Amino acid sequence: MSNHPFSLSLIAVAVLFACQSADAVAETVTESIDKTNNHLELKQSTQTAFHYRQSDIAVGLTGATVLPTATSEDVELMHRGVSDGVAVMQDGIFFSPAPYSGQNLVIQPNMLHQQSVTLSSMTSIVDGSEASFGKLEYQSAAISPKKNAGEFNAEMNDNSDFNVGGIVSGTTKEYGMLLALDYQSATDEVGYQVDRDADATQADLMFKITADSLPGARNKQTTEFSYQYSSKDTDIGTLGLTNADFDQDPGKLYSAANIDKEETERNRYVLAHKLYLSKTSTVATDFYYQTYSQKVVDMLYVDGDTINSTLLSNIAAFEINPTIDGMDLGALSQDNDFAGFGVQTKGVNMYGQHEVTYSARYHTDKAEMELGGQDWLWNQDLSLTSVSDKEAFAVYTDDASAFSSAVDAKLNYGDWSINIGLGYEHVSVSRDVSDEYNLTEADFSDDGWMPSIEVAYTTGAWSAAVQAKQAWTAASAGNLEQRAQEALQYQLAVAYQQDTLALAMTAYLHDYDNQHIGCMFGMICDYEQIALQENIEDVTVTGIDLSAEYSLTFDRFSIPFKAKYQYTQAETDIGYCSNNNGCFDGDSQLPWVPKQQFSFSSGVVVGDVSVMAQALFQSELEYEGNLAAIEPIDSQWKVNLAATYSITQQHEVYLRVENLFDETLVASRTLAGLQAQSEMTAYLGYQARF
Repeated sequence: MSNHPFSLSLIAVAVLFACQSADAVAETVTESIDKTNNHLELKQSTQTAFHYRQSDIAVGLTGATVLPTATSEDVELMHRGVSDGVAVMQDGIFFSPAPYSGQNLVIQPNMLHQQSVTLSSMTSIVDGSEASFGKLEYQSAAISPKKNAGEFNAEMNDNSDFNVGGIVSGTTKEYGMLLALDYQSATDEVGYQVDRDADATQADLMFKITADSLPGARNKQTTEFSYQYSSKDTDIGTLGLTNADFDQDPGKLYSAANIDKEETERNRYVLAHKLYLSKTSTVATDFYYQTYSQKVVDMLYVDGDTINSTLLSNIAAFEINPTIDGMDLGALSQDNDFAGFGVQTKGVNMYGQHEVTYSARYHTDKAEMELGGQDWLWNQDLSLTSVSDKEAFAVYTDDASAFSSAVDAKLNYGDWSINIGLGYEHVSVSRDVSDEYNLTEADFSDDGWMPSIEVAYTTGAWSAAVQAKQAWTAASAGNLEQRAQEALQYQLAVAYQQDTLALAMTAYLHDYDNQHIGCMFGMICDYEQIALQENIEDVTVTGIDLSAEYSLTFDRFSIPFKAKYQYTQAETDIGYCSNNNGCFDGDSQLPWVPKQQFSFSSGVVVGDVSVMAQALFQSELEYEGNLAAIEPIDSQWKVNLAATYSITQQHEVYLRVENLFDETLVASRTLAGLQAQSEMTAYLGYQARF
């Protein structure tokens, strides 16, 4: 088990220390620029026209680098060339239940239950190490101050897939309540020679109840309890098509993938308390507990060997001309459980015109992993017959505990401000492995200091900030070298905001002494790759982000516009090679990082009618596959269009077309073949508000 060097009494002292302050964290000018230019209001009319449950384009509009994904999969992301240490947060709390023990776990919330999402590029030191390289922050739907309010959404596409959901909430005196439900159902016909339905269903529930302070209370305070539940079941795995078959029919899959599936279930409990000690001092404390279970089956082996291009060609040939002897296949299965608990507190004290933020967090989480395999016979009629029971390849438990604290001071001198912060985090991790499995146990701890300084100038509509920070993220239990990911980060940000126009430019340099890499996009991961984390010794990431947002308003119509452009050069200073992740030369672009990404949203609103387009461009992904060369993913555009007609102020109908130009968009290109993103799909929907 993990070492826990900090006792509960010490944690309590830290919490009490932090509780001397805090309403909202003292915001740096860099953070305010991010909130202006990397922020997306999911409930604004230009965005609700799309009624996304999840969308790579919407996330891309915040400035995050989104990676191609297949239909019904969670959006994967990285930021400025790195995935570890980039956190997905909701209401200031980790959305992943085990960010320390489950680095390979990617989860995104249902956007229909969120009100906004913001990307922070240079995060504050109060966010801790798991968000020190960036964070995507969701704000969940808020309880309406009205006595009764709600919304309802239902849509169906030309494949007869449907989504239906709603939110009801209200406030009576000092109490408020919210209930949100959503259900999604989709079916794709993916059989290459034999008809096969690939089903995907998801159900989401969110419940909130709040209470304000009683009349006459000495100090105002609010308490909120929230619960979230989500379950997901999809039939799409990692097995794809050969180049020739993909060119012929990219939407299909071989019948060898008939057993592929993923089942997940999630529970999240949060108790949030805010106490207003005075006009200049507030304390906010959160207690949270989360669980997540995941069952995955992927057809990954032929005659006991991991699928490569040659074996994939054999699968393709058997699909066309099956033999009486059949083909021996094997599946990789995962049965994983994640859980995390934490308590955190933040505060802001005003000392004249200066602000000081205190923060403390104790977090502990666990990942119980069971990775195994099962043998299958692919019969002449292309059916699959199990020929063995599931056999465990690796069974292990990762434990992690972390204590972090930080002090951040913003000193204001007229138009100038100086922000100085210092964070500290201590992380203990362990891995317990049964004797019969060929994995290395671990039990170690590490700590890191995270200093940060910003000098900023603001005058009128202009603001500029120069920031330097030491970012640090502890190694996982699967890191055999036990080396933390560290980087010196430098950034210059300039922004202009006035009326309906906002412009921003950010230039940055991140110098890594050590960068973490694990099972990620572009890899076919055996159980060893899933269990291990490796290090790239020297990486330099430089780039520039540009953003623009404005709204032109005329007598009879308006034209909103929002655009983000990113150029990222992420290069290794020396060559890198490993048995798990393949090889690439020094001074070469990290092959899973696109150099360019561009996203925009624009359209026209005329009276009760609006027509909006959203688009995402991503340049070539040069990944050549682990252990064998394959072609890169070419640059690609994805364009969605939505037209909305407001029948009344409360009722509207809309038409949404995804992948408007019916492009063949690659979701993944690995040693197990190519998979496509969805083809052109049209949705007809209805939205009501009351």
